[in-house]
Amino acid sequence: MTFLVTGVRGRVGASVLRRLRAAAVDARGASGAPGAAGPVSGEAPVHLDLGVPETFAPALDGIRKVFLYARPDTAERFAREAVAAGVEHVVLFSSLAIDEDGAEHSPIARLHRGAEDALRASGLDWTFLRAGALASNALQWADPIRAGRGVRVAYPETYSEPVHEEDVAEVGVRALLDDAHRGEVLRITGPESLSARQQAELIAAAAGVGVPVERVARAEHRAVLTTVLPEPVADFLLDFQRERDGLPGTPLPDAERVLGRGAAPFAQWAREHAAAFR
Repeated sequence: MTFLVTGVRGRVGASVLRRLRAAAVDARGASGAPGAAGPVSGEAPVHLDLGVPETFAPALDGIRKVFLYARPDTAERFAREAVAAGVEHVVLFSSLAIDEDGAEHSPIARLHRGAEDALRASGLDWTFLRAGALASNALQWADPIRAGRGVRVAYPETYSEPVHEEDVAEVGVRALLDDAHRGEVLRITGPESLSARQQAELIAAAAGVGVPVERVARAEHRAVLTTVLPEPVADFLLDFQRERDGLPGTPLPDAERVLGRGAAPFAQWAREHAAAFR
């Protein structure tokens, strides 16, 4: 049985592929720009661009299970091609934004809901891996921390439950390998609710550097975000952070249930990535 892992240039996709191969599974990596991706586990990825449906059928030939990144505008076509190729099961890397209040107005939720709906309607077996905020989002602070500017955000007391990307990948692998998770929606968070300020403090302790935290005007923070994100996504993220300002959340149990152990705390992630902040 051969598996296909899309998005292997990303941290989660790359880890899923490594873990499958470590488990002696016949797994192929796929990327929209395989040359740019470089070799993954010693083998160049196959060409699969989720924005180019013509690449679907060749990449899916001989595949029975897929780890899929969400792309709603082509998800129905992908599902049809997967059915035609004999794919049995798709694990979709989705988002907990779907479960938030006001999800109908969230561009992130709409994106992932569109992909989920296409798979639900396809007849394929599926598992939806709805991940919360990734701990690796903190890498956006790496450049300013190294430059001595620290963390400058509109809502330093906003809370999230950051999840280690390796835990997300391991849950994805378990879902691919264990048929008991077919038809499940797995909601994955880290084990603790932390404010942005608390995350910055843990990074400072791990890296051994000063990380001042400064509250800035929303407009200033938005200007930074829109250099890398579409404006509607930046606005949604800032609105979400405002709603969680000073309000800790509740970590969800699915990661621990699937993994049989506690999810990695943010302090562990910070220690593992300390060099990025020095």
